[in-house]
Amino acid sequence: MSTIFAVLFVSMVITLSLTVVLAVTIGIGWILTFIFPVFTLFQGSILGMFAVMVVLMIWYNLLTAMVPFRQNGYDENGTYEDDGNESNNDEYDEIPTTRFYKAKDDQTWGAWFRYQIANGIYMEFQDSPRPVAQMGQRQIQELAIRLADMALELCKRKPTHTRTFKITMSALKQEMSRIGQRPYDDDILKLAVEAINDELSYEDVQDIIRTKRWEELSNMFE
Repeated sequence: MSTIFAVLFVSMVITLSLTVVLAVTIGIGWILTFIFPVFTLFQGSILGMFAVMVVLMIWYNLLTAMVPFRQNGYDENGTYEDDGNESNNDEYDEIPTTRFYKAKDDQTWGAWFRYQIANGIYMEFQDSPRPVAQMGQRQIQELAIRLADMALELCKRKPTHTRTFKITMSALKQEMSRIGQRPYDDDILKLAVEAINDELSYEDVQDIIRTKRWEELSNMFE
Protein backbone atom coordinates (compact mmCIF):
# COMPACT_ATOMS: atom_id res chain seq x y z
CA MET A 1 0.00 0.00 0.00
CA SER A 2 2.81 2.40 0.86
CA THR A 3 4.22 1.98 -2.66
CA ILE A 4 0.84 2.84 -4.22
CA PHE A 5 0.52 5.95 -2.05
CA ALA A 6 4.07 6.99 -2.97
CA VAL A 7 3.33 6.62 -6.69
CA LEU A 8 0.08 8.55 -6.33
CA PHE A 9 1.83 11.31 -4.38
CA VAL A 10 4.60 11.65 -6.96
CA SER A 11 2.04 11.67 -9.78
CA MET A 12 0.04 14.37 -8.02
CA VAL A 13 3.13 16.52 -7.47
CA ILE A 14 4.14 16.18 -11.13
CA THR A 15 0.61 17.01 -12.31
CA LEU A 16 0.36 20.07 -10.07
CA SER A 17 3.82 21.25 -11.18
CA LEU A 18 2.90 20.94 -14.84
CA THR A 19 -0.41 22.72 -14.19
CA VAL A 20 1.38 25.60 -12.48
CA VAL A 21 3.92 25.90 -15.30
CA LEU A 22 1.14 25.79 -17.91
CA ALA A 23 -0.88 28.41 -16.03
CA VAL A 24 2.15 30.69 -15.76
CA THR A 25 3.00 30.39 -19.45
CA ILE A 26 -0.63 31.05 -20.49
CA GLY A 27 -0.73 34.01 -18.12
CA ILE A 28 2.46 35.43 -19.63
CA GLY A 29 1.04 34.83 -23.11
CA TRP A 30 -2.20 36.64 -22.20
CA ILE A 31 -0.22 39.62 -20.91
CA LEU A 32 1.90 39.68 -24.07
CA THR A 33 -1.22 39.81 -26.28
CA PHE A 34 -2.23 43.00 -24.51
CA ILE A 35 1.23 44.56 -24.74
CA PHE A 36 1.90 43.34 -28.29
CA PRO A 37 -1.39 42.80 -30.14
CA VAL A 38 0.44 41.14 -33.02
CA PHE A 39 0.83 38.04 -30.86
CA THR A 40 -1.89 35.44 -30.56
CA LEU A 41 -2.52 33.74 -27.23
CA PHE A 42 -0.76 30.62 -28.52
CA GLN A 43 2.31 32.56 -29.64
CA GLY A 44 2.43 34.49 -26.39
CA SER A 45 2.16 31.26 -24.40
CA ILE A 46 5.07 29.73 -26.34
CA LEU A 47 7.20 32.81 -25.63
CA GLY A 48 6.12 32.63 -21.99
CA MET A 49 7.23 29.01 -21.82
CA PHE A 50 10.67 29.92 -23.15
CA ALA A 51 10.87 32.77 -20.67
CA VAL A 52 10.04 30.43 -17.77
CA MET A 53 12.66 27.93 -18.92
CA VAL A 54 15.33 30.63 -19.16
CA VAL A 55 14.50 31.98 -15.71
CA LEU A 56 14.55 28.49 -14.17
CA MET A 57 17.91 27.76 -15.81
CA ILE A 58 19.38 31.00 -14.49
CA TRP A 59 18.19 30.27 -10.96
CA TYR A 60 19.50 26.70 -11.18
CA ASN A 61 22.97 27.92 -12.20
CA LEU A 62 22.98 30.53 -9.45
CA LEU A 63 21.97 28.05 -6.76
CA THR A 64 24.42 25.35 -7.84
CA ALA A 65 27.23 27.94 -7.88
CA MET A 66 26.39 28.88 -4.29
CA VAL A 67 26.27 25.30 -2.95
CA PRO A 68 29.67 24.12 -1.55
CA PHE A 69 31.40 21.68 -3.87
CA ARG A 70 31.30 18.11 -2.63
CA GLN A 71 32.59 15.19 -4.64
CA ASN A 72 33.72 11.84 -3.29
CA GLY A 73 33.55 13.22 0.25
CA TYR A 74 35.65 16.36 -0.37
CA ASP A 75 34.44 19.92 0.11
CA GLU A 76 35.44 23.01 -1.85
CA ASN A 77 38.61 23.37 0.21
CA GLY A 78 39.75 19.83 -0.58
CA THR A 79 38.96 18.65 2.95
CA TYR A 80 37.50 15.19 3.35
CA GLU A 81 34.12 15.12 5.07
CA ASP A 82 32.73 11.86 6.36
CA ASP A 83 29.00 12.09 7.02
CA GLY A 84 28.84 8.52 8.25
CA ASN A 85 26.34 7.49 5.59
CA GLU A 86 28.79 6.18 3.02
CA SER A 87 31.17 3.31 3.28
CA ASN A 88 34.84 4.15 3.08
CA ASN A 89 36.18 2.87 -0.23
CA ASP A 90 39.65 4.27 0.41
CA GLU A 91 40.80 1.47 2.69
CA TYR A 92 44.04 -0.29 1.80
CA ASP A 93 45.47 -3.65 2.64
CA GLU A 94 48.44 -3.32 4.96
CA ILE A 95 51.52 -5.41 5.51
CA PRO A 96 51.26 -6.35 9.21
CA THR A 97 53.86 -5.11 11.67
CA THR A 98 54.80 -8.69 12.57
CA ARG A 99 56.44 -9.04 9.15
CA PHE A 100 59.12 -6.64 10.35
CA TYR A 101 60.05 -8.08 13.74
CA LYS A 102 60.01 -11.46 15.45
CA ALA A 103 60.26 -10.45 19.09
CA LYS A 104 59.84 -7.39 21.29
CA ASP A 105 63.56 -6.71 21.14
CA ASP A 106 63.33 -6.45 17.35
CA GLN A 107 60.96 -3.47 17.49
CA THR A 108 63.66 -0.98 16.58
CA TRP A 109 63.48 2.30 14.69
CA GLY A 110 65.00 0.50 11.74
CA ALA A 111 62.17 -2.04 11.77
CA TRP A 112 59.60 0.75 12.04
CA PHE A 113 61.30 2.55 9.14
CA ARG A 114 61.03 -0.61 7.01
CA TYR A 115 57.37 -0.99 8.03
CA GLN A 116 56.54 2.60 7.04
CA ILE A 117 58.39 2.54 3.74
CA ALA A 118 57.17 -0.92 2.72
CA ASN A 119 53.54 -0.05 3.41
CA GLY A 120 53.91 3.24 1.56
CA ILE A 121 55.15 1.33 -1.48
CA TYR A 122 52.46 -1.33 -1.07
CA MET A 123 49.78 1.38 -0.94
CA GLU A 124 51.20 2.93 -4.12
CA PHE A 125 50.99 -0.45 -5.84
CA GLN A 126 47.34 -0.72 -4.80
CA ASP A 127 46.63 2.72 -6.25
CA SER A 128 48.41 1.87 -9.52
CA PRO A 129 48.25 -1.92 -9.85
CA ARG A 130 49.12 -2.27 -13.55
CA PRO A 131 52.91 -2.74 -13.16
CA VAL A 132 52.34 -5.55 -10.62
CA ALA A 133 49.15 -6.97 -12.12
CA GLN A 134 50.71 -10.40 -12.75
CA MET A 135 51.74 -10.83 -9.09
CA GLY A 136 49.79 -12.22 -6.19
CA GLN A 137 49.18 -10.24 -3.02
CA ARG A 138 51.94 -12.01 -1.12
CA GLN A 139 54.43 -11.39 -3.96
CA ILE A 140 53.53 -7.70 -4.07
CA GLN A 141 54.08 -7.42 -0.32
CA GLU A 142 57.45 -9.14 -0.59
CA LEU A 143 58.41 -6.81 -3.43
CA ALA A 144 57.46 -3.78 -1.33
CA ILE A 145 59.54 -5.08 1.59
CA ARG A 146 62.59 -5.72 -0.63
CA LEU A 147 62.35 -2.19 -2.03
CA ALA A 148 62.00 -0.81 1.50
CA ASP A 149 65.15 -2.70 2.51
CA MET A 150 67.06 -1.07 -0.33
CA ALA A 151 65.74 2.35 0.69
CA LEU A 152 66.85 1.60 4.25
CA GLU A 153 70.39 0.79 3.13
CA LEU A 154 70.56 3.95 1.05
CA CYS A 155 69.35 6.05 3.97
CA LYS A 156 71.79 4.41 6.36
CA ARG A 157 74.65 5.64 4.19
CA LYS A 158 73.47 9.24 4.27
CA PRO A 159 75.58 11.51 6.51
CA THR A 160 74.13 12.85 9.76
CA HIS A 161 74.15 16.41 8.43
CA THR A 162 72.29 15.49 5.24
CA ARG A 163 69.63 17.77 3.88
CA THR A 164 68.80 15.59 0.90
CA PHE A 165 66.40 12.84 1.83
CA LYS A 166 65.04 11.95 -1.58
CA ILE A 167 65.82 8.62 -3.25
CA THR A 168 66.18 8.43 -7.04
CA MET A 169 65.49 5.62 -9.48
CA SER A 170 69.16 5.65 -10.38
CA ALA A 171 70.14 5.15 -6.73
CA LEU A 172 67.75 2.20 -6.40
CA LYS A 173 69.13 0.61 -9.57
CA GLN A 174 72.69 1.04 -8.32
CA GLU A 175 71.75 -0.55 -5.00
CA MET A 176 70.19 -3.50 -6.78
CA SER A 177 73.30 -3.93 -8.90
CA ARG A 178 75.46 -3.70 -5.77
CA ILE A 179 73.65 -6.64 -4.17
CA GLY A 180 73.70 -8.59 -7.44
CA GLN A 181 70.00 -8.25 -8.24
CA ARG A 182 68.60 -7.50 -11.66
CA PRO A 183 66.89 -4.07 -11.60
CA TYR A 184 63.10 -4.08 -11.66
CA ASP A 185 61.08 -2.50 -14.46
CA ASP A 186 61.06 1.29 -14.52
CA ASP A 187 57.27 1.36 -13.95
CA ILE A 188 57.73 -0.48 -10.65
CA LEU A 189 60.71 1.62 -9.60
CA LYS A 190 58.91 4.86 -10.44
CA LEU A 191 56.01 3.97 -8.12
CA ALA A 192 58.44 2.85 -5.44
CA VAL A 193 60.45 6.07 -5.59
CA GLU A 194 57.29 8.18 -5.31
CA ALA A 195 56.16 6.22 -2.26
CA ILE A 196 59.60 6.25 -0.62
CA ASN A 197 60.02 9.99 -1.07
CA ASP A 198 56.53 10.61 0.31
CA GLU A 199 57.54 8.80 3.49
CA LEU A 200 60.92 10.53 3.63
CA SER A 201 59.19 13.91 3.66
CA TYR A 202 58.06 13.37 7.28
CA GLU A 203 60.15 14.98 9.97
CA ASP A 204 60.13 11.95 12.30
CA VAL A 205 61.50 9.76 9.49
CA GLN A 206 64.17 12.34 8.66
CA ASP A 207 65.12 12.51 12.34
CA ILE A 208 65.87 8.77 12.36
CA ILE A 209 68.16 9.18 9.35
CA ARG A 210 70.02 12.09 10.95
CA THR A 211 70.44 10.52 14.40
CA LYS A 212 71.22 7.00 13.12
CA ARG A 213 68.95 5.42 15.76
CA TRP A 214 68.38 2.36 13.63
CA GLU A 215 69.09 -0.16 16.39
CA GLU A 216 67.34 1.69 19.22
CA LEU A 217 63.99 0.38 20.42
CA SER A 218 60.99 2.23 19.07
CA ASN A 219 57.66 2.91 20.76
CA MET A 220 55.84 3.26 17.43
CA PHE A 221 54.77 -0.38 17.35
CA GLU A 222 52.76 -0.06 20.59
